Amino acid sequence: MTAAHVVVLGLMGVGKSTIGELLAARLGCSYRDSDRDIEAATGRTGRQIATTSGVGELHHVEEEVLLDALSSKLPQVISAAAWVVESPRCRSAIEQSAIAVWLELPTEKLFRRIRAGSHRREMTLAELETIVARREPLFRELADIVVTADGPPDDVVDQILALVATISR
Repeated sequence: MTAAHVVVLGLMGVGKSTIGELLAARLGCSYRDSDRDIEAATGRTGRQIATTSGVGELHHVEEEVLLDALSSKLPQVISAAAWVVESPRCRSAIEQSAIAVWLELPTEKLFRRIRAGSHRREMTLAELETIVARREPLFRELADIVVTADGPPDDVVDQILALVATISR
């Protein structure tokens, strides 16, 4: 395991949970998933929070969940909510204590995956395209590693592991 946390970033539906869990197992460390942490902390899914309390409240919860995970003294793999890349506090915390892995995927594939998941907030393709345009530059700037998440999960994890080994934090 690396001496730093590994934060898996990307837009919703890209496969952060699947890749993060496999990556943690292969690195022999604990795993934190923002979706699971949000449900454990609030008793609601991200979609439920966005629907009943608003997207702003969801973003607040996502930020706190990530900052809590990054405060751990033991390195772990953390699958972060997509929005946290827009938070200066989260970007700073990731830069200081983690290796950032950005999983990218074409917008059309992301949209199909988002529509298939019941825990994600609903959005139109136009909304997703707006989010992609706003967040991709932030992901690119923050990422230590960029991997296309379009292959078998084990192959994606192999690519990440090969690159993590070259980074020291």
